[in-house]
Amino acid sequence: MTSQPDKKAEIPTPDVSVAPIGETLESLPPRPGVYLMKDDKGKILYVGKATNLRTRVRSYFRESSDSRLNVRFLKTRVATVDVIVTETEKEALLLENILIKKHLPRYNIRLRDDKTYLSLRLDTSHEWPRVHPIRRRRAGDKALYFGPFSSSSSMKQTMRFLQRLFPLRSCPDHVLNNRSRPCILHQIDRCCAPCVGLVDKEKYDDYVDQTILFLNGRKEEVIDLLRRKMWEYSEDLAYEKAAAVRDRLRAIEKTVEREDVASHRRFDRDVIAFTREAGHVVFMHLAFREGDLVETTPHHFRDHGVPDEELLESFLGQFYTTSDIPRDIVVSMEPANVEMLRATLAELRDGALRIIAPQRGEKRRLVEMALRNARQELERRLAGEQSRQAVLESLQKKLRLDRPPRRIDCFDISTFQGAFTVGSMTCFIDGDPDKSQYRRFKVRSIAGQDDFGAMREVLTRRYSRVLKEDEEDLPDLVVIDGGKGQLNIALEVFRELGMLGRVPVCGLAKARVLASKQGPRLANRSEERVFLPLRKDPIRFDQSDPALFILTRIRDEAHRFGITYHRKLRNTASLRSGLEEIPGVGPKRRKVLLTHFGSLTRIRSATVEELSGAPGITMELARIIHQFLHGSSGEEPTTGEEAEVLYSDEGEEDGEEN
Repeated sequence: MTSQPDKKAEIPTPDVSVAPIGETLESLPPRPGVYLMKDDKGKILYVGKATNLRTRVRSYFRESSDSRLNVRFLKTRVATVDVIVTETEKEALLLENILIKKHLPRYNIRLRDDKTYLSLRLDTSHEWPRVHPIRRRRAGDKALYFGPFSSSSSMKQTMRFLQRLFPLRSCPDHVLNNRSRPCILHQIDRCCAPCVGLVDKEKYDDYVDQTILFLNGRKEEVIDLLRRKMWEYSEDLAYEKAAAVRDRLRAIEKTVEREDVASHRRFDRDVIAFTREAGHVVFMHLAFREGDLVETTPHHFRDHGVPDEELLESFLGQFYTTSDIPRDIVVSMEPANVEMLRATLAELRDGALRIIAPQRGEKRRLVEMALRNARQELERRLAGEQSRQAVLESLQKKLRLDRPPRRIDCFDISTFQGAFTVGSMTCFIDGDPDKSQYRRFKVRSIAGQDDFGAMREVLTRRYSRVLKEDEEDLPDLVVIDGGKGQLNIALEVFRELGMLGRVPVCGLAKARVLASKQGPRLANRSEERVFLPLRKDPIRFDQSDPALFILTRIRDEAHRFGITYHRKLRNTASLRSGLEEIPGVGPKRRKVLLTHFGSLTRIRSATVEELSGAPGITMELARIIHQFLHGSSGEEPTTGEEAEVLYSDEGEEDGEEN
């Protein structure tokens, strides 16, 4: 169980008991707590809370007809129920939220944690505070946090605007403490350069105070403060300083032009409404601060048939453990257990709180606005899903699959002269990347340049584990980066694992440059080719076919993911062991290089031509050494496809450096 940040209610150590279905349901305690429904392999399917565990859990297994989809599913799949008894309903709500985020049950709605969103942090206890982005709030931290922001772009826009208005330092402490001259940000008036003493502490603290007021939405106070400063400088005949303050004042005034949704009254309020259709739920969160609409954030979930009131309760309970809680929360309907929820959130807020479901007036108009935005977002998502479904059905026909490939896994191998061989797996669900399913593999059993052996190891490791832990994670299609050679390796692995015929597989050969007798300028590129089992010739797609776009997109994502991991290993090894990990450089050549250049630092700074000047170092080996020592700045690692070209007489497959 993870520890909660400050102001979170402490949860005592609970009593835990296990209740096999059909045996001990009657013995469940009639007390508040949390229940965890598991399948026959012990995997958690659903986490729920209850005021009375006995009544709540038994209700799932009564013969009475419960039309909810999740209940019908759970009746057939649940093998055991674990219960965690708590002292109060509030503790059950907090514990449910913790367990959902820890175990990520498939049939709960799962709100992304605060580590997914960016906030801005300002530590006022530092001598020279700075505003910087952060994903996870530190427990017990006394610094000020602003956000979270729904996207990195909105956060970066805010940071750029703050730099123009209030030129605080943006560099980390180790840079601040070791600079001897101002950076370029000072030259463009976006930093006041405290690192070299070009600003006094009093003026810097004024910038900090103004930044805090601005981020808290108190823009009018900032404007009044700057106006007073401007007139003070004018009276003291400091016209250059007055002009600088005037420019900042004009920039701020442009940002506080009143919007249609703004009110003349000052209030902090969140408005939350949701809509559901065709298996999707969209929550819309509108954040008002000082009367201004400052944030509009949609949240998407799969619909598992939970009643509206319980759905809203679950959302609020999860959302407000990671976000600032205003005094008023306006919702489209009253959530389940509203009194308990209100008391819990008030305790988290450390102050009074209201949950309001208005029927008329200004607040109802705000709810209607949130509902309109939620419906628009849902319609946009459904339209995109219909388009993606049509593309997946087209891909099904092209590849002769039994069903549209909702889940596609793609595998790629990256290596550098046979060293640091790694495998990568990316996953697309319904045409979109699901990064939580990405996997990377450090190849262990293969030495040297053996792309086929590396692919065999990666596929075996991946699907042996899936078959052992949860066969529901088997994909609808596996894409192998490469041609017939890599495809045949995948077929052998699937045959050994008993997956042949259960999971379709294809090889995707990347387009290559075709030689031309008229010179490289007139060279052509081949088409992307898809290889299928038991078929000699590849399937050729129209290059504008959206179905091909999905395949190439997941393949390119596998390239990117694998190369990123490969670079990390190379850079780490380069820093740790110098020359020892470079392919083709043994003890004698290491000694020659160190003798010739005198130190590892000089070897790192040498050019390819200078390296080739050392005794016994060829130009080709010099390039390899230079590429290795310079990590991502040099040539990229060989991909699986390229390895086949370099070591295949047929020259049938594609080669490309990424």
